[in-house]
Amino acid sequence: MNYVLQVLFILVLMAIGYFARKRGVVSAVGTSEMVRVLISIIYPCLIFSSVTRLNAQALADNWIMPVMALAIAGTGLILGLLSLRFMKNVDHNRASAFLFQNTINNYLFLPLPLVMMLWGNDGVALLVFASMGFELTVWTVGVFLFNRSSKLSEGIKMMFGPPLIALIFSICWVIVRDLFSPELPESGLFSDLIRRVLELFYYGAETVGKATVGVSMVVSGSRIAALDVKAAFDWHAWLLSALRLVVTPVIFILILNQIPMEETARGILAVIAVMPAAVTSLVFSERFGGDSDFIASTLLITHLAAVVTIPLLLAWAL
Repeated sequence: MNYVLQVLFILVLMAIGYFARKRGVVSAVGTSEMVRVLISIIYPCLIFSSVTRLNAQALADNWIMPVMALAIAGTGLILGLLSLRFMKNVDHNRASAFLFQNTINNYLFLPLPLVMMLWGNDGVALLVFASMGFELTVWTVGVFLFNRSSKLSEGIKMMFGPPLIALIFSICWVIVRDLFSPELPESGLFSDLIRRVLELFYYGAETVGKATVGVSMVVSGSRIAALDVKAAFDWHAWLLSALRLVVTPVIFILILNQIPMEETARGILAVIAVMPAAVTSLVFSERFGGDSDFIASTLLITHLAAVVTIPLLLAWAL
């Protein structure tokens, strides 16, 4: 039941964006501007506030988490590429959207409350660390998927945008903070000032970053409101949904069961694997160009169907 409630919560947030667009509160231009703010400011703050909750030892001890997250993305990418070989007359924008949707799923926002419920704060820390594998994939492979017809230099420039820079900066911050920074005296004007400034910095990044979920859902709902109803009957969208919700997670979980690791880590990776399509795919499409109608329709279909598939798959995997 908790799985179902979490997915329904995501759908409610999307509905807010949907009705906002329908009533004229949000326009097409406004949606595009929200995407720019999300990628340039809000999302990088979430990355920083999440990664810096960890320490350098945790990064070293749990290296397998982001590696296996990369494996989830790789499984989806391979299946997407195989599927495209049997799909005729697929243009560049549709192919890019198809591959991105099956490579990147809702790896952080949706599983976060579920992991908190099952494994507590320790589980959340592992989830955040695992998400770094997806972040690296999103801002490298993901960028090039939407930029395949452009020059390599343009793809690299897009790749090193605020989110990837924030990820690299956050990892360096944790390493320097935990391994190289000197211990501050417990009392003293200077040390107290440094602590207060750092606390304010962390608090500010966390506060801004928390808006990522809400803004992403509003953007998705707004885009769905502009969707042609016929797009929901596109067989490509249903094929993608079957791959994303059933085929990809089943294959990965079967592989995961053959790899020795701690049970909590295995469970968290299973939760990530069964999640529906990533809301960030629509953000990418709006920002870098893509088949936004197709992406919006697959977001709606996969999140609705996930109400059924997530409980079934997790009952099997866990």
